[in-house]
Amino acid sequence: MALPAAPSESPAEPAAAPGLRLALSLLEEGALTSRADRSRRSHGARAVPSAGAVYPYEFAVLTMENGAPAAFRVDADRRTCTRLATGDVAGALHASTLAIPGDGGAVIVTLTRPWLSMRKYGDRGYLYTQLDAGHAAGNLLLATTGRGAPGTLRLRFPRLPLSDLLEAGENCREVHSALLVPAAEADDAWTRWTVHDGAARDGHAPTWRSWLEQTCWDSLSARAEHPGTDGAPDALAPLADLRDRRRAGGGQPGLGDPSEWPKLLATRASSKAFVPGTVPAADVWQAVSALSTPVRTDLPAASPMGATLVLRSAEEPGQNAVHPLTGEGARRTGRLPSADEVVRACMRQRTLAGAAAVVLLHAPRTALTDSAGDSAAGAEDLRELAFRCGALGQLLYLGANRARIGVTGVGGFDAALWHTLAGLPESDEILYVLMLGRPDDSGVKLDRLATAHAQNER
Repeated sequence: MALPAAPSESPAEPAAAPGLRLALSLLEEGALTSRADRSRRSHGARAVPSAGAVYPYEFAVLTMENGAPAAFRVDADRRTCTRLATGDVAGALHASTLAIPGDGGAVIVTLTRPWLSMRKYGDRGYLYTQLDAGHAAGNLLLATTGRGAPGTLRLRFPRLPLSDLLEAGENCREVHSALLVPAAEADDAWTRWTVHDGAARDGHAPTWRSWLEQTCWDSLSARAEHPGTDGAPDALAPLADLRDRRRAGGGQPGLGDPSEWPKLLATRASSKAFVPGTVPAADVWQAVSALSTPVRTDLPAASPMGATLVLRSAEEPGQNAVHPLTGEGARRTGRLPSADEVVRACMRQRTLAGAAAVVLLHAPRTALTDSAGDSAAGAEDLRELAFRCGALGQLLYLGANRARIGVTGVGGFDAALWHTLAGLPESDEILYVLMLGRPDDSGVKLDRLATAHAQNER
């Protein structure tokens, strides 16, 4: 029943390495801080959403310091970095087929901690962990582009060397991705942070873990080494191939001018509820157009990921229909959901009844394999598909912000009912549901409570 004593810390010092300063500035902008609607007292909220506001991930930074590669663990809540005292950073980078960009660049590693989400949501919490990490990693990638130094997100590389270096497995963490950030100007956000030297381990000090978290970790196949496959050459491409990129924004697809992205990142907000009523169809299509924003990753350009729009409350009645956003074919035969069916399909979250449109992200069940498979054939595993979902969800959030309509992600839903309403094939698995509409900021998101209301639990 006793807690371990807090480890002693070395004296604090400011971040000196240019790459570390840059990485901390990007973490502040892309993951940790939002200026969204200060009137709602949300100043200091995260820049990305999370199921139940759990944020089941952490970060580490690898960069050059005094002419040698160094690794830092990041404590986002305390705004501190711990410099690793031991470990072959250069060797881990080489074995992981990664390299620190020169002249003040950095590698930002995202690590997931599934227990934080699974203790609230059960098995489905693992998917939520991956979706949340996709939101964060995707937003960090956008932050680098908005700063004029587009980064590259790597998801297909041997993870074990970095996992060993960062002692991830020992602490029930999994390496999710690595963002390669070229040198760029760092703003003054890094000045909030301090750096400490980590204590050298003597090889005998036990690692303290919660036995519940360790039991959860032992149950996950994800704990096994996930080497990935040889990634495709780093390429700039959309994460979803939309059929019609001409809609919205005067024919300009994606989020538009990257110089405007920092403002979108800083003011993104999740809607607590929706006001019943219609919305202009052009606003919905402008938000949806953000899904076609190109980003640089090592994933194949072709993906089994599909997207479908259910537009139910447009000001122009002729627009109300089920619109396949990807793939071939005409509008699907489905039926537009009533307000009561929206509530039922979203596990009785009544605050969502007024949603004007729904975006469904889905993939064939045959694509949800345990390993990345044959990269030449474009196969992706669950984690890679979940990354696409999370990153696409973040793009939709930003697109909705630009179009001035409300948006929120939904992880708990009645898949069978959405299949019927959207006319999806039974062979597809719905991974993520996102709602658009007129925001009602007076609503209350019950899923922020300790009980997972969105899972029909009491």
